[in-house]
Amino acid sequence: MMRKLAILFMTLFSISIYAQKKEAKTAEKLYKKGNYTEALSTINQACKIKDQADDKTKAKIMFVKAEILAKLGKKDMTNYEKAIKVIKKLQAFEKKIGKEKYSSDAQKLLNGQEGILTSLSNAGSEFYKNKQYAKAAKAFELIYGANGNKDLEYYAAVSSLQAKDWDKSLKLLKDLYKSGYDGVKTVYTAVNKQTGKKEKFNDSKTAKLLVSAGTYKDFKEEKSKSLRPDLIANILYVYGQKGNDNDAIKFIEDAKKEDPNNLDLIIGEGNYYLKKGDNEKFAAAMKKAVELEPNNKLYNFNLATALYQMKKYDEAKKYYQKTIDLDPSFVDAYKGLAYIVLVPEKALTDKMNTDEVLMNDRLFNKYKNQQKELYKKALPYFEKALKYAPKDEEILYALNKIYRDLEMKDKAKEIHQRLNEVKAQNKK
Repeated sequence: MMRKLAILFMTLFSISIYAQKKEAKTAEKLYKKGNYTEALSTINQACKIKDQADDKTKAKIMFVKAEILAKLGKKDMTNYEKAIKVIKKLQAFEKKIGKEKYSSDAQKLLNGQEGILTSLSNAGSEFYKNKQYAKAAKAFELIYGANGNKDLEYYAAVSSLQAKDWDKSLKLLKDLYKSGYDGVKTVYTAVNKQTGKKEKFNDSKTAKLLVSAGTYKDFKEEKSKSLRPDLIANILYVYGQKGNDNDAIKFIEDAKKEDPNNLDLIIGEGNYYLKKGDNEKFAAAMKKAVELEPNNKLYNFNLATALYQMKKYDEAKKYYQKTIDLDPSFVDAYKGLAYIVLVPEKALTDKMNTDEVLMNDRLFNKYKNQQKELYKKALPYFEKALKYAPKDEEILYALNKIYRDLEMKDKAKEIHQRLNEVKAQNKK
């Protein structure tokens, strides 16, 4: 009796294996015909009893399922996710049994020229372009999960940020920061002689060949800008959006312990306090940045502006002047110096508008002359700024008033005309 049962069991087992192979072949045929939904249903039937199959059949079932899911992924991205999981499982299985029959094809299915990851990359870019940020984040995160490319994790983080998914974006951003990711790439450029425009190339060989051929010139190999400042700024921004000020400050403090002279961190800290309206802490961060990089015009300007906001005008003047020394065309630094000169103007105007002064010509003229002296001192800064920004309405308005009050009629007329022209252009 036991022998009969054993024979019956072996017979059923053989039938089961035959059924699995048949379903796998059927699913494969349906897949090739483009009947993907039906193919998936068929292969799922085979999967239910897959563990009873031989190793070769198990591997084939997994591969066919991955192929089907990859096709269905174009309509529903969750199928790409399922396909990636099946591929990883297949490759691990074949590695374990020592027979990698489908692993190579599965890898091509994953990252080939028209593979899953390419499709996800295209989809992610399209989603981002169309402001479907949550879907873009999902696509980029799937690619990162499959190949570990940190650039894709960064894209996922930025997309999550745009989607206002604060928890996900914070998780990804902090992981990138802790890993030391900076996103720096080598960039190859050359100037197209025909168009005169600088163009980027994926490799130096192509660019050099074009230069050798004489169609391009000025080959350069450069490094792209580091993304570390953006990482820090975005982490602090997310903490701000979540209302986690304590966590933001702790992040800053912990990071500073590891690298107290990290300029990216210092600038990120400064920007965080600037958004919070804390000029004192912003100024402290900028002062540290200037100490570390004294010839950086932006750091000097930002420090000057923070000091100006704090009404520390003598210090602010020093850093505005340093900014101009570093870059004589820095328009806003000239404005800053002019406004420092004009600080006492409000007090003078308030005095001139009191009844006591309005009824006393001697006092009125005294304050009016003091006001004119201020205008004379501020005038060279505005004129210098206008040289570098001839269509700046703010400068033109200031000069129009100063020339008029100083009774410089020809200058006032010229500037008034220029101001009207600029205003008309800006309305178009």
